[in-house]
Amino acid sequence: MEKITNKDENRVDASPTKDFFISMLVRDIGLIRAIIDLVDNCLDGARRLRESQDYSGLWVRIEAAKDQFKISDNCGGIPVEIARSYAFRFGRPKDMPPTLHSVGQFGVGMKRALFKLGKEFTVESKTDTSHFLVEVDVEEWKKEDKKWEFKFKILEDPLPEITPEVNRGTTITVASLHESIAEEFDLENFQNRLRAELEAAHEESLTSKLQITLNGVPLEFRVAQLLHSDGLRPAFQEMEFEEAGRPMVKVKIYAGVSESRPSAAGWYVYCNGRSILEADQTMTTGWGAGEETTIPKYHNQFARFRGYVFFDCDDAERLPWNTTKTGVDVDARLFRSVRQKMITMMRPVIDFLNRLDAEKSPEVQSTPLTDGIEEAQSGKLQDVQTSDTFTALQADQPPTLGTKRERRIQYSKPSERIEKVRTALRVSTLKEVGEGTFDYYYKMECED
Repeated sequence: MEKITNKDENRVDASPTKDFFISMLVRDIGLIRAIIDLVDNCLDGARRLRESQDYSGLWVRIEAAKDQFKISDNCGGIPVEIARSYAFRFGRPKDMPPTLHSVGQFGVGMKRALFKLGKEFTVESKTDTSHFLVEVDVEEWKKEDKKWEFKFKILEDPLPEITPEVNRGTTITVASLHESIAEEFDLENFQNRLRAELEAAHEESLTSKLQITLNGVPLEFRVAQLLHSDGLRPAFQEMEFEEAGRPMVKVKIYAGVSESRPSAAGWYVYCNGRSILEADQTMTTGWGAGEETTIPKYHNQFARFRGYVFFDCDDAERLPWNTTKTGVDVDARLFRSVRQKMITMMRPVIDFLNRLDAEKSPEVQSTPLTDGIEEAQSGKLQDVQTSDTFTALQADQPPTLGTKRERRIQYSKPSERIEKVRTALRVSTLKEVGEGTFDYYYKMECED
């Protein structure tokens, strides 16, 4: 056997090629989620600036066109030392200074998004005392296969004078977009989906007055609301999870009812304010649990159900989200404990909705649950009257059988005929057309 005398001869090169690394890095994330990751980084900057989480005056501007992508913010900028040692690293080094309550957890979001988008990118950032610019031609960078680093094209640290607060921020520009990306950006349907998913993912940030625009148009936010009244109260519970030497995870859970809308029904899960699941109707959040003996599978009878779960922790690594922040880690012990509580809180709401559905029967005369729903008010989660378990007025009483005093009639007829009848009746709405024709027939054919 030949004896190895040179230490270099004892080594086996196991480093990945840059081509392989990039292809693996971008494979498991969609384009929209990659862009949302870039917004996550802006949000972390806003959190560093505003611990109160009132982001008035802070903005994020996204421009997505077929020839270029650009995202800029005024959220404080990236300090040079962070850029040099951490921001452009692949992965999150253990000694990286933490951003409390952050959403940019894994240290791959910015790099993954840039490689996903195109072949050339620039990152320029200004803080109060520093300024840098990094320009990267990805094809040229890949040729230096053993050299995993980027270089500053401009570096000013410290600056000769303090940068005004309004000019402190980061701008990322991606040129030479991949052909498939450019085609996506040119589609109106894609722009609409991007807007909708940005609004959903950053609903809480928008509520906290962070202004986010897409191609110059501000994103809108939808405030989470539940129905409540003296006799109708959503369930609300809080949980805390401690681990020695690490920050506590706080969890808030709401379960109740809202407007009947199948596409909006289900569970909503947030980690540090970032939406992870939206209107989930799967086993992940308990639907169909216990082989349906505990919770049934979702169907439209439960279109009023709404559940909200908020995980919050200063240490983002303790939160039960996956690396792309597109779902929860269902195997995490923390999530398993919370899921069981979700199922328990969900059961009384399901029972209520079953009984509410039973009131639709033609034989039912008394409809206290339907009446209670119609009289309830919609309120923001923090404003609603809650209890430990979901409660509903007269939810434990069976509906009274008999004959309803009023019933709904629905039918369809050709538009041109309806317009002639509407003109003859001199009314403006279809409801009035229906009532008018019924009254006419009843008077002519049914009255003595």
